[in-house]
Amino acid sequence: MLRRLNYIKSVQQPMARVLHIKSPLQNSTPVEHIVSSAKVKTDIGIDRDIPYIIYGQNYRYKEGHVYQGFRCERVESIPDYGLMSCTLRHLGTGTEFWYLDRNHIENSFSIHFRTTPFNSTGLPHILEHLTLAGSKKYPVRDPFFKMRNRSVATFMNAMTGPDYTIYPVSSMNEVDFRNLQMIYMDAVFRPNLLYLDFLQEGWRLEHKDVHDRNSDIVFKGVVYNEMMGAYADNNILLKQKMLNNILPSHAYGHMGAGNALEMPKLTHEDLVNYHRQYYHPSNARIFCYGSFDLEKTLEFVDKEYLSHYDRMDSSFSCIPSEKRWSEPRRVCIQGRPDTMGPSIDRQNQIAIGLLLCDITDIQENFELKILAELLIRGPNSPFYKSMVEPNFSGGYIRWTGHVPNRKDTYFTVGLQHVSEDDLELFEELFDNTLHKASIEGFDSQHIESVLCNYELTLKQQSECRHLLYKSIVLWNHDGDVVSNLRISELFSKLRNKLKDNPNYFKQKIEKYYINNPHKLIITMRPNECQEIERQLSESKLLLKKLKETSDEEFEQIYENGLKLEAFQKAPQDIEVLPCLSINDVQKPFPRPKMNELTLRSVPTLISHEPLAGITYLNCMFNTTGLSLNDSMLLPLFCSVVSEMGTSNHDYRQFDNLVRSKMARIVFTPKVVESVTDGKSYHLGLLMKTYAVDKNVDLMFRLCEELLLNFRLDDTDRLKMLIKNYISKFSLNVRSNGHLYAMMGSSALVTNAGRLKSLLTGVDHVDYMKKYVKENSIEAIRDSLKSIGSKVFSRNNLRVAINTSEKTVSSILGNYERFLTHLPTQHQMINTKEIFLQEPSFRHYNLDMPLNFCSKTIFAVPYVHEDHAALRVLAKILTAKYLLPVVREQNGAYGAGAKIGFDGLFNFFSYRDPHSAKTIEVFDKTYEWLQTGNCKIDQQAVFEAKLAVLQLVDWPIAPGEINSDSFVLGATYDIYFNYRARVLAVTVNEVLNVIEKYFKNESKHFGKCVIGRKSVEIEVDDESDETSEMSN
Repeated sequence: MLRRLNYIKSVQQPMARVLHIKSPLQNSTPVEHIVSSAKVKTDIGIDRDIPYIIYGQNYRYKEGHVYQGFRCERVESIPDYGLMSCTLRHLGTGTEFWYLDRNHIENSFSIHFRTTPFNSTGLPHILEHLTLAGSKKYPVRDPFFKMRNRSVATFMNAMTGPDYTIYPVSSMNEVDFRNLQMIYMDAVFRPNLLYLDFLQEGWRLEHKDVHDRNSDIVFKGVVYNEMMGAYADNNILLKQKMLNNILPSHAYGHMGAGNALEMPKLTHEDLVNYHRQYYHPSNARIFCYGSFDLEKTLEFVDKEYLSHYDRMDSSFSCIPSEKRWSEPRRVCIQGRPDTMGPSIDRQNQIAIGLLLCDITDIQENFELKILAELLIRGPNSPFYKSMVEPNFSGGYIRWTGHVPNRKDTYFTVGLQHVSEDDLELFEELFDNTLHKASIEGFDSQHIESVLCNYELTLKQQSECRHLLYKSIVLWNHDGDVVSNLRISELFSKLRNKLKDNPNYFKQKIEKYYINNPHKLIITMRPNECQEIERQLSESKLLLKKLKETSDEEFEQIYENGLKLEAFQKAPQDIEVLPCLSINDVQKPFPRPKMNELTLRSVPTLISHEPLAGITYLNCMFNTTGLSLNDSMLLPLFCSVVSEMGTSNHDYRQFDNLVRSKMARIVFTPKVVESVTDGKSYHLGLLMKTYAVDKNVDLMFRLCEELLLNFRLDDTDRLKMLIKNYISKFSLNVRSNGHLYAMMGSSALVTNAGRLKSLLTGVDHVDYMKKYVKENSIEAIRDSLKSIGSKVFSRNNLRVAINTSEKTVSSILGNYERFLTHLPTQHQMINTKEIFLQEPSFRHYNLDMPLNFCSKTIFAVPYVHEDHAALRVLAKILTAKYLLPVVREQNGAYGAGAKIGFDGLFNFFSYRDPHSAKTIEVFDKTYEWLQTGNCKIDQQAVFEAKLAVLQLVDWPIAPGEINSDSFVLGATYDIYFNYRARVLAVTVNEVLNVIEKYFKNESKHFGKCVIGRKSVEIEVDDESDETSEMSN
């Protein structure tokens, strides 16, 4: 499971972003030598002329040589990603160390262990939390969170998978990089593993009121609550049960992240013993990426940690291959009713899984991945034609396709929102589709489009975390991670096989799909009593535990509750943790290389940075002048317009054309408040795509074809797309509830926030369901058509193009021709005025055991002089108030505060068992700020500045360069000045914004809770409301 920072990162998106600039080290070797060695001709034409790597005799690390206690075993180039791979092994412990050498702005480090679960208590997951709860060298409770305000890490996390636990960090600052290495290495090898931390992070019995020994005793714990919330998501539960049942005989048969009802079987002693065995260096693998001095890392790792251990046989943690079945199996489980979904009789889910091959067979797995894409992806695939287009469901479940992240890989096809009568039809269609595909094979254009699109996707995902996540599971099972990154070779081998044997994929279908008895059919049916039954099961377990508890143990429960409360509130000496200095963060990133010009009256921003042969196109159409009815349909229009074909190509033909030449054309609605005055907003439609440089001409032509000739006439297909759109939208809330809660509370503050919620929030689902009921498909079609005719106009267009400097001149002709062909129409208004609303409260009643809470107040726009100080204050509140109280003391999985470009200051909680308490915590912010617990001094302010700079100086993917300037209006000058303001924030400025914005309740605020009704939260104002999400 993603641990702590995942939810924070998803909320606090960077406000001003950083460029991938060339390292000064890149010129250390003659360009001609590097380019001649590095270039590889590929089928989609990606070349690399950036001097990243050094080959052969000139490379500084040699096979067979020893460096700081590590023997270099393997040195190879990986031209597809422009890097060198260097594999080393520690002489003493046998720990494998994999280094990807690349002159890149971001450097990464991670250590991971093969952590095989042998029950469903969640031991590896809880251990992951405890390792980051203080160590020998850093005896600070939760240094993981504390370092967020002492670092400029671009990524800092910990994750527990089904059979591994990984601790990755990234930074662009070398001092910071070394600091984080020290903390993570000490955390995993010398954790304190305190019993009180086990009670807080894992599970415990505790009085509901810790000060009242006569109050009820209940289960508590961070991971306990986390997994209760996670498995309340039907999609997560079904995916987990598929894994448990298709690979039942070993580690995967257990719920490795933990089943809340099994956790009380886990003892602190079990956890300590597990750490002693599984967190040994011989069972570890270490990864390093970037250009910082490798030998410094090797010396540190060896001297401080690995040299203190002896080698151990780590075969105990290996996972054997699953024994193949002789006949299919069937499993039925129950899920929660979806109050945002269709009628309950249509809320069944069904999936079929087929076990494939061992993950270490790289070429075979790659080919099976391509075969899965051919079978399921897009309107030309067999399963899409047979299962999605007939429109008897809500479309594929999210994880349909090839599942490669286990020892044994498998293939799944599943549908959501299926009626009981159609479950049998699904199984019949599954078998028939495979038999038909094995006889007819695949159209050559479909094969080529899938191959080209997948290759483009892989080569575009070249950032360090993509490479690590692509490799982690394979590496965990001793697979060849270097060969796995040689994607050109994988594609070349497959293409040769297809050329030599036209029936190659037919034979694969026969072998792995038709003649494969290791087949699992799993069905999930909604149970309206699911939450009641869960509570009953929890009560029975609690009663059993209490019956087994002696009088002395009852007293210990009471004493532990008091001790834990005191432990949580005790002051800590965080000065033992390393911290950057002001000198480490003084320099902003240089101004991006870009040109601003106007072509055919269209404002155009062209960024030219080294982009490895890919050109990115971003078109923003102004839609502010649309009526409210049209605006409400804009998200649906964005979803369907590229899926219906054009006047010249039906949707199957157009899909093949696009996939074979470029990335998908994606449309997104954007509501953007003014960053300068906060008094206006605009609504836009953003179109994004990208292609290799040699296909840029075709990219513009296909975009032109879609914009000028989109077709929405096929009402049967449109009806199916709308149904799937509503189904998929409704499923996002449970996994990202904090984001939807903040949209809900923001909607109560400004009309712009209200529009965002109507277009992309919980409100949108109800609106769309009602709209579809009240309007014919023909009327919907006509409304969508009119939107396109109003929007796709040169008069309402702005464009941003990201490409390499050498290609700018060659693409301008293609771009100008594209603009010339676009129509000109009446220009829409550019902005609308922002209005503030009266305070109110909103509760969305959804069936889930834990809630998501938010409070929003109107503050100031981004360029306002107070914004930087408020952002610093948000970091202080998160670190010193909200996380200790809402998370540590009250049991929510996460909490925080943030202020965004929109000028709204948000409080939020994530998977929260105590909504009323949390809302009260939000309301008492000023009261807490006046207590002695809040020490806002120069050091606290500086640490909060570092946390802000993590997001301000955020590394950005090539396709997103200048996106804040283009989409939000936050130009480089605004970034530069804002960054300077952040660094200049003083203690007095923070104290001033506290008084100015928090002393008195804001005149404009909103509160929102997403989750089950609670008697603790009273609706006491006529403006307050509770929304029943209808079926």
